[in-house]
This record gives sequence, C-alpha cells and structure tokens, in this order.
Amino acid sequence: LVQRWALASFYYGTNGDEWNEKTGWMESGDECQWYGVSCLSGIVSKLELEQNRLVGEIVPEISVWKHTLYVLSLGNDYGASEEEKNQFVMPVPSFLGDLTYLSFLNLEGVGMASTIPEDFFSTWPHLKSLYLNDNDITGSLPKSIGDLGSIEVLWLGGNNLGGSIVPEIGELLTLKDLSLESNYREDAAGKRGFITTVPLEIGRLTNLEVLSLADNTLSGQVPKLDDLISLRQLRLSGNFFEGQLPPAWGKLEMLEELDLSFNWLSSTIPAEYGNMISLTSLSLQSNYNDKNGYFTWGIKDKLPPELGELKNLQHLNLGNNYLTGTLITEIGQLYQLQTMDLQNNFLEGPIPYEYSNNVYMKNIFLQDNNIDGESYGMPEEICRLPDLELARVDCDVSCSCCLKTC
Repeated sequence: LVQRWALASFYYGTNGDEWNEKTGWMESGDECQWYGVSCLSGIVSKLELEQNRLVGEIVPEISVWKHTLYVLSLGNDYGASEEEKNQFVMPVPSFLGDLTYLSFLNLEGVGMASTIPEDFFSTWPHLKSLYLNDNDITGSLPKSIGDLGSIEVLWLGGNNLGGSIVPEIGELLTLKDLSLESNYREDAAGKRGFITTVPLEIGRLTNLEVLSLADNTLSGQVPKLDDLISLRQLRLSGNFFEGQLPPAWGKLEMLEELDLSFNWLSSTIPAEYGNMISLTSLSLQSNYNDKNGYFTWGIKDKLPPELGELKNLQHLNLGNNYLTGTLITEIGQLYQLQTMDLQNNFLEGPIPYEYSNNVYMKNIFLQDNNIDGESYGMPEEICRLPDLELARVDCDVSCSCCLKTC
C-alpha cells in the first residue's frame, strides 16, 4: 500500500492524466508492470519516464525507496518537442539526497531553477551517472561534489552556474565524462559563467575521456592536461585562454577531438601535435584579439609539416589567425580530410596539387590570405575531387570550381 501511495503521489504531482504514455498507472494491476516502473523482489528499483510530458513537481514521497531505487530518469533528450518534454517548476530537490542507492540520475532539460544545495552530492556513494544539464541552475558548484566517489559521467552544462571550478572536482578519480560547458550568460545581472583559471586538480583525473569546458569565461594559461592520456574529446573553445599551446599535449595519442577555437592564444602549432595519431578534428580558429586593426594574439608562424602525420584527421579548422609562410604539401597526406579551413591568415601560394589526394574533401577555404593570384591558381586536379562541395579563394586567384571572395 505504501508503494502504491508513493507512485500515486508521483502521478498526480506530475499531472499524470496528461502523460503521453501511462499504461497501467492507477489501475488495479501490479504496479511493477506500470509503464516506466521496474521492480526487484516487488520493490520499485527504477523510474524511467523520460520526455513523457510530466509537468509539475517531483514529490518527496519517492524517498520511500531510499534503499532500493537506483535509476531515476526523468530528463529530456536534446531537441525534444514541447509535446514530449517533462517540466518541473521547482528548485533542485534536496530530498533526492535520501535516495542513497542511486546509480543513475537524469534530470536533463527539465526547467529546474535554483542553486544546488551545499550538501547535495554528499549522500550518493554509488552514483555513476548524473545529468543536470540544460536547466536554469544558478550559483556555484558546492564543494560536496568531491564526495561523488563512484561518478563516471557528470553533466552540468547549459546552466547559469558561475564562480570557480572548485578544486574538489579533482577527487573524482573514477570520472570519465565531465561537461561544464555553456554556463556563460550575459543579462541584466551581468556576465556569468565559470571564471578564473582551470584548477590544477583537474589534471589528476586520469580516467577522463571527455572534458568539455567550452563557452564559459575561463581565463589564464591553457591548463596542464598532458597526464590525461585517456582523453578522446577536449573542448575548451569560447573562453579567454591565453599563452602557448602546450607541446606536452602531443602525448595524448588517444585524442580524437581538440577544440581551442575562439580564445586569445598566441602560439605556434607545436610539432609534437603530429603525434596525436587518433585526431579526427583539430579546431584552433579565431584565436586573436584584434585591437585597432592589429592582431595582438593568434595561432601564428608557419604550419608545421608534422600535421601530415595526422592520418585520421577529417576536419582542420585554423581560420582567422596569423599563420604565415607557404601552404604545406603535407596536408595532401591527410587522406581522410573533409574540411580544410585556412581562411583569413597570411598564407602564401602555391596551392599544392597534392591536395588532390584528399579524395574525401568537401570544403576548402583559402580566401583572405596572401596567395598571389597572378602567379598561382587552384590546381584543376583539386576541382575534380568527387566529393568537393565548396571551395573559396580570393577574387584574383584563378579557379574553375571556386566561389570567389572579392
């Protein structure tokens, strides 16, 4: 009876009559057979009702399963329609901390608006996956985040969090996927987002495979991450990082995606990055702060020939920087390359005919450089690439397949 009472409270608290799917609910049959409910030994162990048009509040009565509920999944997938979305007009509920056996909690994109209670993370020793992203959560990260001793996936992006990334996050030694991206907002209250520098303690998370800190207001030097040898995706774009690209990152041989675009770096591309043999996407575009028409920052100097060692590279985005010297032939060794964006630099010709070896190439952007159109044109072999969709050069560069920038 207690279990049915708790489920009934949950049903009415979330406007159950309007759910998209509610098979079995509030009927006389076994509640363990109701849609989205799973049981172990007759006791509720999972509630899985993602994007099912639940509207209202999560009720504290679910605490009755504090020793049995290990999956609570009530979130929305990115792009869910309004007719599907769950929406909970309430603060982040502190009573979720009573569910001490949770291993999976998904409240993605449900509209929660509040700060995170200070001790919110302190009672979940078994929690492996936590999705609180894409809500309207404000304030700062509580230090209790360091108590998530089993956590593997932690998504807190797409909120209004701010302040510092607390050093206690370095205690999460089991963490594989950390997303704090897109916490930057600018409104009447001013600019928000994670600020200051990235704490050194993040460098201790040696099991980390995905790290996304993009679109915040982080500043200072690029963080030391060269011991994170399991990293596959590293997204730091849209911040205010300065200084040099660390050559030691060349040790990250499992890295598939590196994005440091839209920062304030002033650096060459280290030759050591040719050792990133798993890399499929390298994005360093728009790394300058243009003051009074003068480039004060940027990815600069010559392209290193070691880029030709990145045999898995599909996307090379280096536009809007201060690269100089001639276009290197070694890019023609990147047989998987689909996008090459080198626009708005100071690169010179000739355009190597070796680029015709990039048989999967779809987009080539070479406009707004210093390619002498009187001396150099786009080789016709490149124009014959079977998948080529768009090529761009300056107006004076001869090209039979290009959209020209004049």
